[in-house]
Amino acid sequence: MSTAVASVHGLQKDSRVSGKKMAGSQSLERGLEILEVLDKAATPLGVREIGRRLNISATIVQRLVNTLAALHYVVQDPETKRYSIGYRVLGLGWTLMKKDPLITASQPHLERLARSHLLNGYLAKLHGNRAVYLLSMQSEGPIAIRSAPGSLAWLHSTAMGKVLLAAMPPEQAYAVLSSEPLPQLTPNTIVDIDALMKQMEEVRTSGVAISNSENLVGVVSVGAPLRDGSGQVVAALSVAYTPWSAPEMSTEKAAELVVDSALQISSALGYSPDR
Repeated sequence: MSTAVASVHGLQKDSRVSGKKMAGSQSLERGLEILEVLDKAATPLGVREIGRRLNISATIVQRLVNTLAALHYVVQDPETKRYSIGYRVLGLGWTLMKKDPLITASQPHLERLARSHLLNGYLAKLHGNRAVYLLSMQSEGPIAIRSAPGSLAWLHSTAMGKVLLAAMPPEQAYAVLSSEPLPQLTPNTIVDIDALMKQMEEVRTSGVAISNSENLVGVVSVGAPLRDGSGQVVAALSVAYTPWSAPEMSTEKAAELVVDSALQISSALGYSPDR
């Protein structure tokens, strides 16, 4: 075989291998998208509805849900033939909850804030241009949590998002804020980038971020940074309350509580303010 023929043969082989990898990656991506759709759905979904939401054919959806069902990641109702999320996914989340040091260090503090002070609590990390919830703790107060772990939140309108923005170098924070239009979620939402950048300076100085009816009308949230052993901000802790239902709570008191918890969690992660 000549060198030229051998080279072409090698390219064709590599192309076939690459094609298989791309097809496999696409199937994996679509399978994960199906899990996300089912997880967010209020009721079980049929194959055609899943395909419509993801803009892929019912034939492809059927093949993928068959695989997911065989592995128990989705389950099918024997009567309606519709699919819902399977119990096996709980095992994946439970493993993370038990093993992740950030989550295990934060959960007792969020539980205490919810139990003793009726403050809803949240733990979040940066995920691209959003904050992703790692934990959300419901108190007995009137605020209903609809932000499940894994869901995303805006950075410019939430206290935890502002904490994560303030932890960035100013040029990076500006690039993130200007990368897309900022939605006006409430009349109080700040969408002016220069005003937000000024607010980030204040957050860096005070170590506390406040969102007053900026993400949800009538809800005040207060956030503080969580640091690891190197001193880097790795996540944000925040609490939320409604002033009308908790007149004894103030932003100052909420800030004191969340900063104290954040320092204890950071200490558990190896952070020392004296270093």
